[in-house]
Amino acid sequence: MSQPTADTTIKVAFQGTKGAYSEGAVIELFSSQKTWAGLDVVPQGYDSFKQVFEAVQDDIVNYALVPIENSSTGTFHFTHDLLLHYSLYIVGEYQYHENHCLAALPGVKLETLTEIQSHAYVIDQCRGYLGTLPPTITINQGHDTASSAARIQSQNLTTSAAICGSRAARLYGLDILASGIEDDSNTVTRYILISRTPIKPERHLEPRTSISVWLKNQKGMFHKAAACFALRDINICKIESRPSTRAITISKPWEYVMYMDVDGSATEPQMINAVRNLEEFATRVRVLGSYPRYQPMQQNPGTPIGIGM
Repeated sequence: MSQPTADTTIKVAFQGTKGAYSEGAVIELFSSQKTWAGLDVVPQGYDSFKQVFEAVQDDIVNYALVPIENSSTGTFHFTHDLLLHYSLYIVGEYQYHENHCLAALPGVKLETLTEIQSHAYVIDQCRGYLGTLPPTITINQGHDTASSAARIQSQNLTTSAAICGSRAARLYGLDILASGIEDDSNTVTRYILISRTPIKPERHLEPRTSISVWLKNQKGMFHKAAACFALRDINICKIESRPSTRAITISKPWEYVMYMDVDGSATEPQMINAVRNLEEFATRVRVLGSYPRYQPMQQNPGTPIGIGM
């Protein structure tokens, strides 16, 4: 699929059903940035994250927007894994906020509920509120927030409620019984925009670069990797590691893959030298992309913000 121009439609994949938080993030990102001003943006939902990545890889869509980290529940490791399995690039970052709501069919009262359904991560982020409800209410995990709301409408479930966003509640004709039920009103999800083609972000957009590094399980390897950037005055925003599945065997030590987010673009001289330094001792180094950090639309003063899954 060719790069979008002023007279083309931009197709953006996301995981979930219409009304999902990820769809809301797509709509807000593409409607708030001058880069895509005036263009026709069409969000396309997929059942799984694997299908989302395949849609980009197979040139069915221009982009995909997927969650990479949540301030309450941490890293979405499956996103990291998929980035390593597909030849795609991160070309943008966006933070999205949406309050959790408890929604049910019109006329349903809180005291008549017997079931609440939502995504597992969202349930975890509402434990405080859910703990105040009667123990007779069953908490069940759903595929995602929007499909939980759609299920109530399609099956006419008069004793069930879903934890979802207000947009999904409106879409599926549900009334909001309670709003802002998340434990931490400042919870936020960081999304990444992925594409088949890398970009060279401009400096005024405060670019960030994501890198994956395969390291042997030896003394001082993490320190050496971090030093490649510290010695060149490059700020490391995030660093974490997990076992590399291709190296987990009984006969040899594990290898670890380290994920790093650093300030700056991969085209800057100091970044080029840092990556070259890494390649001297790492088993493998892959730059996942350099990208701008798009700024969310301004919140109204005093407006609470919430999860964006």
